[in-house]
Amino acid sequence: MIDRRDELIGALIEAAEIEHGLMVQYLFPALSMKKRLDEGISAPEQRMVRSWERTILGVAVEEMGHLGTVCNLLAAVGSGPRFGRPNFPQATGYYPFAFDLLRFGDESLYRMQVFELPRGEPLPPPPRRPPRPAAALLSVGTVAPDPVTYTYVGELYAQIRAGFEAIPEATLFIGPRAAQVANNWSVDLDMRQVTDRASALGAIDDIIEDGEGSPQTQEGSHYDRFTKIRAAYGTAGLFEAARAVVANPCTREHRGTQLGTLITNERTRDVAELFNGAYECVLRMLQQFFSFGGESTAQREALRLAAARLMSTAIRPIAEVLTELPAGDDLDAPRAGPGFELYGDLTLSPYPDARWTILMERLDLVVAEAARLGAEIPRLAAVGETTGFVRRSIAAARGGAG
Repeated sequence: MIDRRDELIGALIEAAEIEHGLMVQYLFPALSMKKRLDEGISAPEQRMVRSWERTILGVAVEEMGHLGTVCNLLAAVGSGPRFGRPNFPQATGYYPFAFDLLRFGDESLYRMQVFELPRGEPLPPPPRRPPRPAAALLSVGTVAPDPVTYTYVGELYAQIRAGFEAIPEATLFIGPRAAQVANNWSVDLDMRQVTDRASALGAIDDIIEDGEGSPQTQEGSHYDRFTKIRAAYGTAGLFEAARAVVANPCTREHRGTQLGTLITNERTRDVAELFNGAYECVLRMLQQFFSFGGESTAQREALRLAAARLMSTAIRPIAEVLTELPAGDDLDAPRAGPGFELYGDLTLSPYPDARWTILMERLDLVVAEAARLGAEIPRLAAVGETTGFVRRSIAAARGGAG
């Protein structure tokens, strides 16, 4: 039961990590899908693949909005945003269900359905390989916060909702209203601002209904969209709609995380590390944007625009390049893919000027590496150019050339 601030903050941090994790698990299969007719798909199959990719990417955007809403909920009760998360794969022990990066297919679609399963809905038919069992949970003493136990995402939010109802409103909402982030992004994230109990409950209900559907209908929910894609995919014969991308691609072993599929091809590993560097820059921008640490309105706007630009001009193109590069030294080896790896805890300096310096240093590394790799892979040269533009916009927002 959540009836204390620390318990509520702990549950919201877990919700932020899950929303982040779900977003990445939806991006990975969408980005793994075949694009061209010369990849062994017919013209009708290509149209289906494009439609499914567009739908899954749309859900991933909505998960980004959910993550932003959770950050607003955290800010409302006096805590900071959470953009860090464990690396993949995450087996039992941290989440009550496995988190893996899997290419598009029946198993990844099944997992998408299970993640968004409405309360009371029976499990969908399993894929050929069943998911891993749920984690065992440990009990704690009375001084520590009560553990949050759940099986599906909607159950976690139901407990968070109960916490917002149980804790006195007069003492709960201690965060500044100016820290609340509005829904003024380049795509509609459906991000909700939170200033009191009513807006908090409304924001949580919106997240639940996006995933599960409303009590009246599941139409248009994440679960509904994934279910329709899986049914259509089955009707189409479960054809090879994705590139031969490995599961959980990684550039190195990470402490506390099972080893995924290690990328051993040197050039591919360099591109994967470039992707991870660009991904880290986006997260740093979002973390600084949501942290409300003294930045002016114009500076926060620059961070928002820069993060949105890097998502489309760096994250997506590098990921698509990786799905065509071999993971191993054999050129016929399975393809790699974006690992969304974090090489350390995502921290934010308490010193405002240092935040800008650290961010620009990271951008400089991405620009330089994209230019180096772009000599061989032209699409990466374009990534370097656009990232350089983003870096200059950040320097201008800071107030100097940097």
